[in-house]
Amino acid sequence: MSPKVSVIVPIYGVESFIRQCVESLCAQDYDNYELVFVDDGSKDRSMDILSEVLEAHPDVKGKSLIIRQENAGLPKARMTGLRAATGDYVIHVDSDDWVEPDYLSQLVRMAVEEEADVVYCDYFKEYDGKPAKVEVEKDFTPVDGPSAVKAVNNGVIRAYMWNKLIRRELYDLDNMIVPIRGYHEDIVFQTQILCPAAKCVHLRKPLYHYRRRRSGSLTRASLVNSRHYSAENMLYLYEHLPKDREPVTTSGIYILLRAGWYCCITLWFKKLAEYPDVVDILAGMDYVHGCRVPVGKQAYTKLCCKLIKLFSKR
Repeated sequence: MSPKVSVIVPIYGVESFIRQCVESLCAQDYDNYELVFVDDGSKDRSMDILSEVLEAHPDVKGKSLIIRQENAGLPKARMTGLRAATGDYVIHVDSDDWVEPDYLSQLVRMAVEEEADVVYCDYFKEYDGKPAKVEVEKDFTPVDGPSAVKAVNNGVIRAYMWNKLIRRELYDLDNMIVPIRGYHEDIVFQTQILCPAAKCVHLRKPLYHYRRRRSGSLTRASLVNSRHYSAENMLYLYEHLPKDREPVTTSGIYILLRAGWYCCITLWFKKLAEYPDVVDILAGMDYVHGCRVPVGKQAYTKLCCKLIKLFSKR
């Protein structure tokens, strides 16, 4: 078998990195794939460089699609690419990263051998001027979708889109909840995509180079903003998921604990108060051990929610 793979690459402001990214995709030792590039309104030379690389690789250019749109952010750019994808499997590549030559072939081989809906691999974490660090994913596979969702929301499996080859049928594009913010958006996507999977497996090999760019020191304001964006995404996800079945029945509390903790640690009680059902759940919850949000943070979140309930009655 040689399943077709759709590789989705959103592009915005990456003129310093996109050549390496695209060259690595052109060097794949697997033939049956398409490249779906989504220009998210990039204003630098990224698209010119993309064209140069594809012109030098006419065989790859012939199986590439370039879609242009006004800047809408990473989540919507990914959705644009997904709607154009025609492969049996889908994987995402960030345009400032790069991949190994056997990135696709190894993931496909495992998917076919294991008859898996999802295959996730290890990766290299790349720092400027420092040796790469191999990051090994936790291995407790094979598992089904709900177990994988729980692992993602607990941080046992990282939620990255780019180290997971996913059967395209798992994407319910007509009903998918698109993150409203560009922070922890991978968790919002993965919570929905992985849930219907029958089998998820781990490929014990690093195949992706994840570039960690330094954008200056992390200020208190940027840290608060990132937590607010994440909380908004988690609350939006929970609000729109069906409450009587997966993934809420297995992972709902993990979604809410992350949102509640981020709101409470930044004193963003006003946002939590907009979701009285969530406040009720967190105020009355039993502590969850082995959760990404430790019990001490859960206790603080629980206390804050009790106070929100108290003051909202006045």
